[in-house]
Amino acid sequence: MSGDMAPELDDLWREANDHASRGNFDKAIEIYRYILVRYGDNNLANEYANAHLGDILLTLGQTDLGLYHIKKALSYDPDNPRYHYSLGLVYFNRNEWEDAVREHKLALEKEPRNREYLRALGEAIFSSGDKKTGVEYLHEVVPLYPNDSGILAELASAYTYLGDMDSAKRYAEEAMRVNPDDVMAHTVLGRIEHNPGGCSD
Repeated sequence: MSGDMAPELDDLWREANDHASRGNFDKAIEIYRYILVRYGDNNLANEYANAHLGDILLTLGQTDLGLYHIKKALSYDPDNPRYHYSLGLVYFNRNEWEDAVREHKLALEKEPRNREYLRALGEAIFSSGDKKTGVEYLHEVVPLYPNDSGILAELASAYTYLGDMDSAKRYAEEAMRVNPDDVMAHTVLGRIEHNPGGCSD
């Protein structure tokens, strides 16, 4: 919190964040909810408390309640890319591709060089059925972070669905060069070995 907040609020904020960082989610949730009640007229406190509550509840699998709090945070700061990104992840996990794509696009508009927003948008577009465009977005991440085995492995996986097994193998092997323990890369290579013809649809 900013330095002009009430001392009690600063203390509560530090305590809640400390509990959250150590995985004491019940205690963190209790404090964030107290902040919402005690400082109900403080917009910044409400925004941050709702955002952190939303993140914790989503982590705990309480999707509907987490979504409620993220949307509340967004109502205080409609342009915040992190909130749009969080919403996009929720919609993605619900297979609500159109909503996921919309939210990830909004996040990326605010931070065009954010690799996670770019990756998430590519994944959402790919899953929505526009596989060619989705792969194009995923490719844009590679030059930003060429040594990220995760995006290389994700590209490898995408190419297996496109039926381009040569590209899939190339990216999987590149991912394993960067990180020999990359699970997705191992999975893709195993899939290629057992189904060299691919699984394009």
